[in-house]
Amino acid sequence: MEYLAPVSFLLAGLLVLGIPIGFAMGIAGTVGLYLIGGINLALGILSVAPYRNTASWMLTAIPLFILMAEILSASRISSDMFRAANKWVGHLPGGLAVATVFTSAGFGAVSGSSTAATATMARTVAPEAEKYGYDRGMIVGTVAAAGTLSIMIPPSVVLMVYGIITETSIGGLFIAGIVPGIITALSFAGITMAWASLNPNLAPPVQRHSWRERFLSLRELWPVIVLFVFVVAGIYSGAVTVTEAAAVGCFGAVLIAAVMLRRMGWRDFMGALERATRPTAMIFTIIIGAHIFGYFVTLTMAPQALVAYVQGLEIGPGMVILILIVIYVLLGCVMDQLAILILTMPIVFPMVMELGYSPIWFGILITKTVEIGLITPPIGMNVFVASSITGVPLKRVFVGVLPFVLAEFAVLALIAFFPEIVTAFSGEY
Repeated sequence: MEYLAPVSFLLAGLLVLGIPIGFAMGIAGTVGLYLIGGINLALGILSVAPYRNTASWMLTAIPLFILMAEILSASRISSDMFRAANKWVGHLPGGLAVATVFTSAGFGAVSGSSTAATATMARTVAPEAEKYGYDRGMIVGTVAAAGTLSIMIPPSVVLMVYGIITETSIGGLFIAGIVPGIITALSFAGITMAWASLNPNLAPPVQRHSWRERFLSLRELWPVIVLFVFVVAGIYSGAVTVTEAAAVGCFGAVLIAAVMLRRMGWRDFMGALERATRPTAMIFTIIIGAHIFGYFVTLTMAPQALVAYVQGLEIGPGMVILILIVIYVLLGCVMDQLAILILTMPIVFPMVMELGYSPIWFGILITKTVEIGLITPPIGMNVFVASSITGVPLKRVFVGVLPFVLAEFAVLALIAFFPEIVTAFSGEY
């Protein structure tokens, strides 16, 4: 335990200097291993840890799902989704903002990346909404907030990483995330409608479309809907593994983009491969660095000490979860979501299991808390992405996301107090 504090300060210092989180954890973990066991221990772990912790059949699903999202993005399916959603809900108060929420939810069902969803929607929605006189702060704030839906709605990269770290059923996590994701989307839609009703100048009414136009708008979307249902149903039924479902999803995405919609050529496909490579490399670097740091933390006996300490406190399990929620929300404001999970789960997860909680419920709860950090200062990655693409000042976008932050906390409270929302459909009761 004596080396835990100085190595933790080293990690914090590296992050402050702007070192990427994966490299920072790897460097700090290597220094810690050297302090504990010398150069032989450090080199021994460095020689096997990177390969052993990434040469995983399960981890293959991550780049496959990312590639699936990039292929569908290259086919401009998000524009089709937005036009369809606009025809169905555009006439409601704040209709274009409501359409943004539902489009982001749909795009989240095929992307799994919050920043990718935010960037795509910022390019698609913001110019269209401005044509109708929508307030820029409101619509860009909606884009940034709605992008967080990709974290919860399957296939979520964050849920996949949590499942791999904790050896929890990824299929169960995917199914468990659907209802909280839907509740979040509905709460966001309700906020935009209430906001527009209170101040119609922010969101002028848009033309109402006929039922015929609404149903015709679904023609180009049905392949994607079928693909999503097939992937999720295949995982939940046990017909395919998560990795096999990701491979099938990639093949289906190519079929939709290149054959059915005829919007993707060879150059577009190569561009999708390139865009998928970057986040994949980032994720795997974080996984390697976090595991090196995790070996150090394990050797310090910190997880066992934490469990013993919490068990000795005169507080109930509910108070422990409340403290963890506060910690994770604060961490989410300043750190990458994947890094938080990989760095903390080896310490926190055994303690939570000792308290008797469901691993699937806890995964959804923690995913929701780190999701909030995407739209809260000082980092607020989704806010920065939406602001940089649209040119709307950060201050206006942060004001625009504030009502959605409150909704996120309300949904978080629902998940915490009513676990059945998560466990009822995940196979746990």
